[in-house]
Amino acid sequence: MSLQIGSIAPDFETTTTEGPIRFHEWLGNSWGVFFSHPKDFTPVCTTELGSLARLKPEFDKRNAKLLGLSVDPIETHTLWAKDIEATQGHAPNYPMVGDTTLAISKLYGMLPATLEGSSEGRTAADNQTVRNVFIVGPDKKVKLIVVYPMTTGRNFHEVLRVIDSLQLTANHKVATPVNWEPGEDVIIAGSVSDEDAKKVYPEGWRAPRPYIRFVPQPVAKKVVRYKKDGIGTFDATVDKVFDYMSRGGHQHQAFKSHQLRGVAGNVVTIDAEIYNPDGSTSKTVITHALSAPKSIETRMAGGPFDGARFTHAYTPMGTRTKVDLSGEFPALPGMSEADELTMIDGFFTSAFAEDEVTIRNR
Repeated sequence: MSLQIGSIAPDFETTTTEGPIRFHEWLGNSWGVFFSHPKDFTPVCTTELGSLARLKPEFDKRNAKLLGLSVDPIETHTLWAKDIEATQGHAPNYPMVGDTTLAISKLYGMLPATLEGSSEGRTAADNQTVRNVFIVGPDKKVKLIVVYPMTTGRNFHEVLRVIDSLQLTANHKVATPVNWEPGEDVIIAGSVSDEDAKKVYPEGWRAPRPYIRFVPQPVAKKVVRYKKDGIGTFDATVDKVFDYMSRGGHQHQAFKSHQLRGVAGNVVTIDAEIYNPDGSTSKTVITHALSAPKSIETRMAGGPFDGARFTHAYTPMGTRTKVDLSGEFPALPGMSEADELTMIDGFFTSAFAEDEVTIRNR
């Protein structure tokens, strides 16, 4: 079956110009732009890679990671990068995959699955279908697929525009009309009845037809991004940490209560009551997606951190486990980003201090 919008983006382990990665783990809670090239030292691709390097800060603002692929070896990518910098003014500042076995190109349907051999001896024309752009969401699902001919350079400003639309429509029940640019009017989604729409848009909407309802673009929620290496070290192995996390009934200093609701596959759902900065409490639902043995992706619904999503990455240290943390949290009204980062840091430091004691005593 061919890869389609809404499909889970196939996971893979590979080596890149920035070291080994596992795609889903590397993506974490970010959006991803995975783009491919049929051969190193090709003219159109050279301009594209330089353009992406120049635009990378724009992708960073959108929490979107860039990952390139070319069928040639990593060593050749390194040589090509020098040409890209010399001719385009910017060298690639994102990882590039070397797909010499063509396995990833086949996995993503860019080359026939029955194709034999490796990249050696193949020309750009042989690999001309390996000129795709895939946008992948934090849920690891494919959101966009575009296939370009070798003679047409890609428009990465359009990719940014699509990400803006995808991120907006993921958080609001709207769609973006033709040629939409951020800040322009949007369309209320067809799945929203007029009755429900009035609750969200009490001032009404412009409707040239009953099924086309224009409203101003909703204001996107601001987020605070948090990253801390070595947030804590568990006095337990990775296996024991994952067993502990899947039970959900343990205590945290940062929580008043923390009780398991249920387990479905690798997803653990927990009902919790969390302490607010002022000492009051708020109820929240926490979901842990366990990707043993390397990471746990967590989302929170309700309470001060409603909408938060973050990843714990685990590193074995003999009989101990080091945990790193990165994620994004909703910006709290009336609180500066610096103060919120301090609060988040205190929240996790408190929680992890209790975890270390609890696990050690099991």
